[in-house]
Amino acid sequence: MAAVLREKKIKSADRVLEIFELFNEGRTAVTVMDVARALNAPQSSTSELLGTLVRRGYLSRERGERVFRPTSRVALLGAWVHPALFRNGSLLTMMDNLKETTRLGVALCSRVGISLKHVHAVGKVPEELSNGTERHLLHSPFGHVILSTSFSQEVRLLVQRINAESEPEDHVRCGDLLERLLEVSKRGIASGTVMPGWNGISVLLPRAVGEEQLAVGIIGRTGEIEARHDELVRCLRQAVANHIGPRIASGNFVPAPILRQSAMMA
Repeated sequence: MAAVLREKKIKSADRVLEIFELFNEGRTAVTVMDVARALNAPQSSTSELLGTLVRRGYLSRERGERVFRPTSRVALLGAWVHPALFRNGSLLTMMDNLKETTRLGVALCSRVGISLKHVHAVGKVPEELSNGTERHLLHSPFGHVILSTSFSQEVRLLVQRINAESEPEDHVRCGDLLERLLEVSKRGIASGTVMPGWNGISVLLPRAVGEEQLAVGIIGRTGEIEARHDELVRCLRQAVANHIGPRIASGNFVPAPILRQSAMMA
């Protein structure tokens, strides 16, 4: 019985997060049936869950209406995370502007365990790279630019673990990856395949002590990214410089670390 209850609680937690992600993707009010269809969930339990979120103040439903909307309480949930980029900064504005300037997709990514998480994406990106999706950490320029902040021993251990849990065709040679990461660290930018037919160009974002490392970049069809590579690199760097500012080791902020060459070659 305890195991069943625990499983039910975990499933409910998943549903709540999926509802919030659904609002983030659609950016519009939804009905009970909209949510039930999207999550492939029973209408009765969906209605109950939405009602709970209304009572908790995370969703609103006007009297007589059948649609639900997020409240400001949702917007404030994570306002304290990365305040220089989100609460007090202009990261999301930068991503929207970059999308309009390049007419391509723009993604914000982080490392979650041994995976690469696409935290937020705007513009034209395939479903496999949309909000909340996960990709192979070792096979993405977003993963490479994040890993370029690591010591060689950490990278070796990570490669061993990921290779052990991956299909043989996805295995990575540690020596090749270390050389790649050293080059990314020197250039401050990574580019390459994000999935078949799609390429990306990525850079690091500044972070405060104790915060996760984030990467932002441009995504598009392989042919277009390759043809416009130098132009897109300039656009990305200029956007980060204008909206986020240079990475300066001042206050509580950590500059983009440059991989220790001796450590990488050890």
